[in-house]
Amino acid sequence: MFATVRHRTSRTRNCVSRATFLGFAFKLIEETEKSWQKIRGSEKIELLLKGIPFKDGEPVQDNPPVQQKLAA
Repeated sequence: MFATVRHRTSRTRNCVSRATFLGFAFKLIEETEKSWQKIRGSEKIELLLKGIPFKDGEPVQDNPPVQQKLAA
């Protein structure tokens, strides 16, 4: 997003006032916002910040399941 604004504003140079530049930058940012991807799994961010490990998108349990004894 910022690369787009930097690229466009460097092309216009000094032909705009501060007020028109801010409006120009705002419209550029508003347009690039439309293509941003939304964060999926935002409800899991709190668990991630607490340090809970994840595997394949699911929290890993601390106590592994007990294996059954082999029948022979």
